[in-house]
Amino acid sequence: MRRDKKHPTTNNSLPTTPSAHKRAALLEDLGRSADEQPIFSLPSPLLPWGVIPCAILLTAIAPPLIKDGPVGALVAAAVALLLFTLVLIPRKLFIGLDGIQLVSLFGSRFIRFRDIDYIETSDGFYFHHPGINIVLVNGGTLDFTTSMFKERWAERDALILLIRESCETAKRKKPAPVQQVLLRSGKTYGAWARALLTMGSGAHFDPRAPAVVPEDLLTVAENPDASTMERTAAFIALRACKDANFDARLRVSLEQTAAPVCRQACHDALEAGEDEARLAAILERTEKMAAHE
Repeated sequence: MRRDKKHPTTNNSLPTTPSAHKRAALLEDLGRSADEQPIFSLPSPLLPWGVIPCAILLTAIAPPLIKDGPVGALVAAAVALLLFTLVLIPRKLFIGLDGIQLVSLFGSRFIRFRDIDYIETSDGFYFHHPGINIVLVNGGTLDFTTSMFKERWAERDALILLIRESCETAKRKKPAPVQQVLLRSGKTYGAWARALLTMGSGAHFDPRAPAVVPEDLLTVAENPDASTMERTAAFIALRACKDANFDARLRVSLEQTAAPVCRQACHDALEAGEDEARLAAILERTEKMAAHE
């Protein structure tokens, strides 16, 4: 398993709870620190069987091309290089605070920790390579190899421990209460964006609801169990606070978010600043996408 490039953050990401300390220790066993994205490189999902059809295809098309002379031989070599590159491109495993995401050339898959029933070892490539099998609550499974090298059992076991600890932490938490003040509640998207910015600036005074302070918004933004729309809305509201410490903590929280829809929405909210039109478009797009998560 190759160590990927670090993504340094700030000291705001340092663990402050027993579960966070345990996660930090498990990450350290895997050669990661608590203040970088826990992304790991895994073997391509096409290995080992994808090599066979590539070899058959190359055997069929290479001889005629080679007979055409140097140009044909060059084309055959280029095709061979392309095929084997496609087979060997690794996939990525991102273990966030909200779930895991597997990304490959053929797409990505996100699984929330609450949707995982249990994790067990597997034989990887069926040749007794280190592998992990994740069994979901709905009965589905996700089996993947962690390394092409048979001696790397310790890395596989450390990944299992990290995922198990993350699952246990998620299941111990009570579901986050819905933050109604952050939701759309029949507003137009433009009015919703404007209300969130007003709330974040401290000028929101609704006699029907308790006052919302920036620390409350930050709690929602950093909560991996909050819904995609709640976290996106909290990110937008906090952009109006103009607090460098809050901005740093939002970016740390973003780096630890594995859910692709939520991560993209929160990233776009940070980049949009206080542009109401852009924020309204982000809210509209995210609401539609979140409905299909």
